[in-house]
Amino acid sequence: MAALAARDEDTGYVLRPNDTISLSVYGEPDLSVLVRILKTGESSFPLLGPVKVTGMSIAAAAAHLRELYAKDYLVDPKINLTVADYAAEFVAVFGAVRTPGQIPMPVSGRLDLATAISAVGGLAENADANAIQLIRAAGSTATFTMEAIQGSAGRTQLVAGDRISVNHSAFLDKTVTVLGQVHKPGPVPFPLKGKFDLINAIALAGGTTDLANPKKVSINRKGTVKIVDFRDLSQRGDQPYLLQPDDIISIPERIF
Repeated sequence: MAALAARDEDTGYVLRPNDTISLSVYGEPDLSVLVRILKTGESSFPLLGPVKVTGMSIAAAAAHLRELYAKDYLVDPKINLTVADYAAEFVAVFGAVRTPGQIPMPVSGRLDLATAISAVGGLAENADANAIQLIRAAGSTATFTMEAIQGSAGRTQLVAGDRISVNHSAFLDKTVTVLGQVHKPGPVPFPLKGKFDLINAIALAGGTTDLANPKKVSINRKGTVKIVDFRDLSQRGDQPYLLQPDDIISIPERIF
């Protein structure tokens, strides 16, 4: 029986371009070589010249080389083939994550969506947790929420060349403006999660002054003005008045 050898951890691995492989032939030190697999899928071996080995397991490649040497050069050659250095392949994670960059694919070839996002430190504070795109190396695109990724969607398997893009919140740098009888009039940042109500906006503006008329608060939304009884709204507390970015809130002064 032909003598072939490969490290146990290499036997199931499929060779790919840019892998570096080590060949040794028992009793033939001149045939020992350390070679990189080219983009063509070939490596050059002593006496044989270029031989295509990509797509083969280590065991299959060792058997193929053994056959080639046995055919024209050696009698019952004893081949030992190992991977000296694995080709670096990556999944890219970019956008609103803490440390965007490339994540090396494990030697096992198994990397899931949740692990990839965790590897870059998770989402940044200004991320849109509802708009996480997985752009496949093959060209397709899927969108996930972070909530889904924390569940079963997080087990989605990735391949080298996939990209994960995390959008910034659509509400980044958005504000509402609170004017009139509040303690800190001016722009108020809109929450990145996108939900903001009138009571919270006025609270962030320092609350109303003693001179305020809370029954006639106006909200100007792109030129359309609505009058709201803020005092009644505050007392009820059941149905918040939701705001939109660029709303202008004006709290008038009481008329004594």
